[in-house]
Amino acid sequence: MRAPWRWAVLAVVVAGLLAVIGVRAWHDLTIARRELVAARASLARTASGQGTLSAAKPQEAAGRDVDDAISHVDRAQHAIKHSWGLTLARFIPGLARQRSGVVALVDDSRTGALAGRALIRRADALAARNHIEGGTVSLAALGELEVAARRAGEQIRPPVRSSRGLWGSLHSARQQFDTIAADVATRLLQGADGIRAARGFLGEKGDRHYLVALENNAEMRDQGAVLSYAVAHAVGGKITFEKTGRIDELALKGQAAPVSIPEGTAKVFGGIGPTHIWQSVNATADFPWSGGAMAAMYAQATGARVDGVIAIDVPGVAALLRATGPVKVADIPEVLDAGNLSRILLHDLYNGLSPGSNQGLRKERLADATDAVIHRLNSGSFDAIAIGRNLADAAGGGHLRLWSANREEEGSILRAGLGGSPATFTADRTFHLAVENRTATKLDYYVRPSMTQKLRLKPNGDLAVTTTVVVYDPAPAGPPSYQLGPDEFHTTKRPGDYIAWVLLWGPSGSTQVNAIPESALQLTQQIIPVAAGQQGQVEFETVIPDAVRDGRLELRLVPQPRLQPADVALTLDAPGWTVHGERSVAFKWDRVRVVSWAVAR
Repeated sequence: MRAPWRWAVLAVVVAGLLAVIGVRAWHDLTIARRELVAARASLARTASGQGTLSAAKPQEAAGRDVDDAISHVDRAQHAIKHSWGLTLARFIPGLARQRSGVVALVDDSRTGALAGRALIRRADALAARNHIEGGTVSLAALGELEVAARRAGEQIRPPVRSSRGLWGSLHSARQQFDTIAADVATRLLQGADGIRAARGFLGEKGDRHYLVALENNAEMRDQGAVLSYAVAHAVGGKITFEKTGRIDELALKGQAAPVSIPEGTAKVFGGIGPTHIWQSVNATADFPWSGGAMAAMYAQATGARVDGVIAIDVPGVAALLRATGPVKVADIPEVLDAGNLSRILLHDLYNGLSPGSNQGLRKERLADATDAVIHRLNSGSFDAIAIGRNLADAAGGGHLRLWSANREEEGSILRAGLGGSPATFTADRTFHLAVENRTATKLDYYVRPSMTQKLRLKPNGDLAVTTTVVVYDPAPAGPPSYQLGPDEFHTTKRPGDYIAWVLLWGPSGSTQVNAIPESALQLTQQIIPVAAGQQGQVEFETVIPDAVRDGRLELRLVPQPRLQPADVALTLDAPGWTVHGERSVAFKWDRVRVVSWAVAR
C-alpha cells in the first residue's frame, strides 16, 4: 500500500514545484512584456512622428524616444536573464515556447531600436551638410542619408517568426511588434527610394527640365484641375523656375497629343478630352499615364520636351511654406503662409468676380505663389530634411506627385509612393474614391464628401462591401459668381448648386456593380446633383473573393487629395468568425490607410 502513497506524494510535490516554477516564470514574463509594451509605445511614437511634430529639434526628440525604448528593452532583457523561473521553464512544455518567444521578441526589439538610433545619429552627423544653401542641396549628403535609411530599413524589417503557440498578451505583443516593424521598415525603404528619386530630379546626372502642373483644389478632378503651370530647371542640386503662366497659354488648339488612351480610361474619361484639354488630363486615377500625357501635351503645344512632371496642389505648396516661412506676392494684400494660402488663393481671389469675367490675373496667382516659394528657397538657408519631411507628408496625401521619363527613376518614384496610381501596391485590396466637379465652377472649396463602408465577411471568406458616399455642399446660394456659378455652360441653374461625379475604384479581381476596368482597378461611376446647402448620397456594391489571407482581413484605402480630407468609417460584420480588435474604425482620410483585422473561424 505504501508504493502508491509515495507516488501520490511525489506527484503532489512535482505538481507543486511545476506550479511554483510556472507562477514565477509567468510573473517574470509579465514584467518583460510590460517593459516591451513601453518600448513599443516609444518606438511607435517615433515612427508616427507624434513626439517630434511640435519639437524644435525633431531629431533630438526622436532620439530621446529611441533611447527610452532601448532602456525598456534592456530592463526586459535583464528580467529574462535573471529569472530562475524562466530558466527552469525551458524544460516545461508550453512555458518553454513562451520563454523562447519572449527572448526572440526582446532580441528583435533591441535590433530595431539600435538600428533606429544609428539612423538618427547618422542623420545628425549629416545635418550640417543636408541644408539648402542658396537654393542648392548637397547631393552627396543626400546619397549618404539614402544609404543610412536603406540600411536601417533592412535591419528593422522583422524576421519571419510565427506567433503560433504564444499565449495571450505575448501573442498580441509579437503580432503588434511585427506590424510596427514592417511598417517602419517599409517607410524607411520607401524613404530611401524617395531620396534616390530626389537626387535624380535635382539634376545629379546633368540638366533636367520639368513641367510643373499647378493644380487647383477648388475645381477637382482626381487631383485638382490643372489651371496654371511652370517650367523648372534643375542641375547640381538646385531647382529654379524659368517660366510661369496660365495653362491656356499651352493650348493644343484642338489637336490631341499622340498618347494612347487605355480602353477603360477612354470609356470613362475619353469624352472630356484628356489628351488635349489640360483641365481633363488628370481625371483618371492613373497618374503615370497622366504624367506622360502632360509631357506629350506640353511637347505638342510648345515643341519642347521635358524630362518629367511635378504635379503639386495648394496644400502641397502650403507644405513648402511650412518649411520656408511666409512669402509676399505682388497684388495680394496679405502675406501668404501655410495657414491662409488655401483661403486666399481658392476663395478670396474669387470674391467679386462675376460669371464669365476675365480670369487672367487670378489664374496666375498659384504660379506666382509657387514661384515666390522657390525664390525664397534659392535665397536662404533651410533644413533639407525638414523640407523633405513636409513634402513626404504632402505626397502621402496625394498633394505632390512626380513622373519621370527615365524608366529607372520612375521605378524609384513608384516604390517611394511619390507617384504611381492607387493600384501600385496591393491592388486586389485597394479602394479609391474621387468626387469630381462636373461643372466649370470652383465649388470644391466648399464641398465635403464622406464615405462609410459596411463590410460583411461571409462564411466562405468572400467580403461583401457596401460603400455609401455622401456629398455635402455647404456653399452659399448666391449671388451668382465665377466661383458659385451658374457656369458659362449652364450645367446648373442656381448659384451654389453642384454636380458631383462620384467615382469609386474597387479592388482588382473584385466584382463591382457596373464596373469598368480602369487604372488597374474596378471603376464604378455615378453622377448626382447636389443643391447649395444640401447633400446627396450614392451607394456601391463590391464583393472581394477570398478576402482572408493568413488569418487577416485587410483593406487599403487611397485618398483623393482634397483641401479637407474626407471622413471615413468602416464597420465589420463577420458571422461565424472570431474577430480580434475593434470592429468599427473611423478616421480622417488624409493619407493612405491600411485597415486590418485578425480573423479565425
